[in-house]
Amino acid sequence: MTNAVQIDRGFLRTEDGLMHYRIASRGKLATRPPLVMAHGGPGCSAGLAPLMADLGAERTVAAADMMGNGESDPPPPGPTTIGFYAEGLLKVMDHLGLGKADLYGHHTGAQVICELAIAHPERVGRLVLDGAALFTEDQRAEFLDLYAPRIVPDAEGRHLDWVWTFLSQTTQYFPHYLRDEKHSIVGGAASPPEVLTLRAAEVLKVWSTYHLAYRAAFEHDLAARLPLIGAPTLVLCVDRDPLACYAEAAARLMPRATVSQTARDQRAKTIRAFLSSSWGDEKFSAHAHIEPL
Repeated sequence: MTNAVQIDRGFLRTEDGLMHYRIASRGKLATRPPLVMAHGGPGCSAGLAPLMADLGAERTVAAADMMGNGESDPPPPGPTTIGFYAEGLLKVMDHLGLGKADLYGHHTGAQVICELAIAHPERVGRLVLDGAALFTEDQRAEFLDLYAPRIVPDAEGRHLDWVWTFLSQTTQYFPHYLRDEKHSIVGGAASPPEVLTLRAAEVLKVWSTYHLAYRAAFEHDLAARLPLIGAPTLVLCVDRDPLACYAEAAARLMPRATVSQTARDQRAKTIRAFLSSSWGDEKFSAHAHIEPL
């Protein structure tokens, strides 16, 4: 008999379509509040599975595919917003019977959990923002035009080459389309071909909708929303993350936030330390740091 955390999968039918989720449930063995996770792009909750398994030893951990990503249905016609994705995550929480939970969000997912915390503070314990995008208005306008264009299938397969290049460059440059020394990610490198193949398959599976969550993120003014969040929050500053440079500024905008500069292989330990300790029972300083257990 193994004590390894097992991740199950399921679907929830909503008025907007099917939503796919992953859950590592501890049931009566859970000694900590549940944790609900929101993924970044491009991708889905599959990318969160290792973190779910690591954090699921003491708590129930759930993650959903945003509509238009992974195994979830495309969103309904019309503009989508970060608030729309936040309400979708709340529906999954309701479906799983998670009355109040801690929330973790990566990049776009960080914006999603912020909107959930603002709209439904009674459902939120603590927040972990893994990448807070405090882009300027000009940056957001540029990214709307250039960062995640709609994919148009091409008879010669040029769209397949674009997806491969896009995914390869996102770990080396930010933004990925400016491939020069000024925009190179310190320590960044292309993922192995096997990893790129899996990531490309995820994007191509949702080629007509992968960009919608990106558009919602770039239209979302996170800086204007952060002061409205009252929940204790940890803002992660992870090495090789192009959004790490915004962590300190994001924390300063929030009433109860702290920052942790964290190595990638220490991410789970740092999150566990924040969620499991007495941090959050006091007003944080944006310059305070929490060390991993």
